[in-house]
Amino acid sequence: MLAQSPWPSRLLKIVVPLPPGGVMDGLTRVVADRLAQRLGQSVIVENKPGANGMIAASAVAGADPDGYTILSTMSSIVQNVSLHKSPSYKMSDLLPLAPLGRLPIAFIVPKTLGVTTLREFVEKARSSSKPLSYGTYGLGSSAHIIGEVLMKNTGIKLLQVPYRGEAPALTAILAGEVDSAFVSVGGAVTQRENALPLAIANPARMKRYADIPTFDEAGFPVLGLTGFSGFFAPAAVPRPVADRLTRELREIVALPDVNSKLLDLGFEDMSDIADFAGFVDDEVKRWASVIHEFNISI
Repeated sequence: MLAQSPWPSRLLKIVVPLPPGGVMDGLTRVVADRLAQRLGQSVIVENKPGANGMIAASAVAGADPDGYTILSTMSSIVQNVSLHKSPSYKMSDLLPLAPLGRLPIAFIVPKTLGVTTLREFVEKARSSSKPLSYGTYGLGSSAHIIGEVLMKNTGIKLLQVPYRGEAPALTAILAGEVDSAFVSVGGAVTQRENALPLAIANPARMKRYADIPTFDEAGFPVLGLTGFSGFFAPAAVPRPVADRLTRELREIVALPDVNSKLLDLGFEDMSDIADFAGFVDDEVKRWASVIHEFNISI
């Protein structure tokens, strides 16, 4: 029998469930570069957008559990198992490795809409003869779910326009295709010349972007529905390999320049989460409760 090569002995792949150009893709590429330096092997990022992250999650769940395929994803991974009657993967198919960061969602409008606060937007939506539209980065995404919660808590009607990721949603709001959009805070602040962030879905204001109020402060609570992002591997990956990946990924995210980039892009630090697997289990329950309470389906 041939002896197995020590890990890692070849190229690694990190799968991202979004198209190139968004903040998740950008931050994952920063981590991939550092991981390659530390492991002495090439690390590539492969974009597999679609189906609210299920295509990417299923690809990694079904990959060889050899430590050479990793998933970098966000809250959609725990939402899909409640949104779909027959999701294409189970949470037990994937092993949580390490958190990347909390990912608060911002609600933005083009300056041409003529509103400067969330209350003004809600009033405009109530008085509009036809529903205002809101762009999201996918059906079933945190953006979609928060939009549904906002509608039910305010009694307004909005028309969801789902896109295949954040980058096309931002392009749409700048082109005037939609009246509003839910995007990452990092994505929102890059467009401040043309679009206004009215609120963020987070329990408190962000340190880096403290001028943006929370939905609660704006008078329209959305249950503090903060998203998260993190790294996963196929469930059967050998424990020594999983432990090495966890250690490397946590140390990379904690590097001062990487952590600063993370904050610039609108993420928040998650180094306080020592038990990432336990955190993911809690997130499955939390989002399932919201999805069922508000009867959200796709």
